Parts: sequence; C-alpha cells; structure tokens
Amino acid sequence: LLILILISFFPVGKYLIYKIEKEYYYQADLPSEIDGILILGGATNPLLSKQFDMINFNSSADRLIHSIALLKKYKMAKIIFSGGSGILNRPDLDHAQHVKKFFINMNLQVDDIYFENKSRNTFENILFSEKIVKPNHKQNWLIITSASHMRRAILISQKIGWNLIPYPVDFKINKDFKFRPSVKLLSNMNYLNIGSHEWLGLISYYFMGRTNKIF
Repeated sequence: LLILILISFFPVGKYLIYKIEKEYYYQADLPSEIDGILILGGATNPLLSKQFDMINFNSSADRLIHSIALLKKYKMAKIIFSGGSGILNRPDLDHAQHVKKFFINMNLQVDDIYFENKSRNTFENILFSEKIVKPNHKQNWLIITSASHMRRAILISQKIGWNLIPYPVDFKINKDFKFRPSVKLLSNMNYLNIGSHEWLGLISYYFMGRTNKIF
C-alpha cells in the first residue's frame, strides 16, 4: 500500500525518464556531411493501422515527423528505417510497411530507403540495420529515436562497434523538472510505465550481454 501511494502521488516515473532525457539536452552541432540516418520504429500501431487500413500513430510519432526534415536536408545520405513486429506470432504486424506508406504520402522517394522489417526489439533494430548498410568507422551516421529510448540505443551501438550520433526527439519531461507530490494519479502511473520500461530495458540488456554498462 505504501509503494502504491508513493508511485501514485509522487512523479517517480517522470524522474526515471528525466534521468535519461537530460543526457541529451545539449547536443553538439551536427557534422556538415551525414553519410546515413537510422530511424528506429515504434511510432505506429501496426494492428490498428491494418484493421482500419489507415496509418495509426502513437505518442512516439515525433520519430517520423522530425525524420522528414532530415531526409530532405541530407539528400545524399543512406536511409534505413528499422521496425519489425514485436509480437512473436504476428510477423505481419511490422512497423516498416506503414512507415513506408507514410513516407510515400509525404512525397518522399522511398526507392532509396531501406526498410528493415525483421527486428523484434531495439537490439535487433540496430544489429540488423548494421548488417544491411555495413557502415565504416569514418562515416557519420545519425540515429533518430525518442530521447528516453536513446540511451539504450546508443549503448547497443557502442557494443557492436557502430558509432551513431544521437538525434533525440519526443522529449516527455520538462527541463526544470522538480520531484514534488502531485494529485495527477493516472498521469503519474502512465509515466511510471514508460520510465520503468526503459530502465528495465537498460538493466536487462546489460545482463544479457547486449551492452557494456547499464547507463
């Protein structure tokens, strides 16, 4: 009961997210030349998109929205979108097919974009993408994903030897966050779900040998 009260009235989840996001508040200027851009999936709802025959976005849609400007800015860069299905028995529910439709709707040339649709999690996103594009150490590659998800993605890329430049989007917590009690109980619980998911991912990936450190 005490734990339930604590996570309901205190922004524990927001604090967990804040600890990750603040690592990406101040980013150095991007290189003048970008050789490639890796966009991580997770911004669409494949099941609803398929059922309604309409692209259904979720709260991580910033990953796609911001990618459009970068794709138009760095026209000579290789582009790969990585997003398969996270449901083991439904490989048909991949993110890639719906993102491809979205890019077409945005008048982007998709023939030159790689759409990786076999990955089931963040580790496979980066591992499979690296095997497809085969980058060398001298190339400048950007990775676009949510700020709260970026730390895990970067640690994975470091583990496999792919030096990716973070381009965080979809920030969820204010920079001036203060750990104070709040009566927004449902909001606190929702953020706890997001924050605990990311920290459990960081911890589990380390013990699975997919990263060299937890944070």
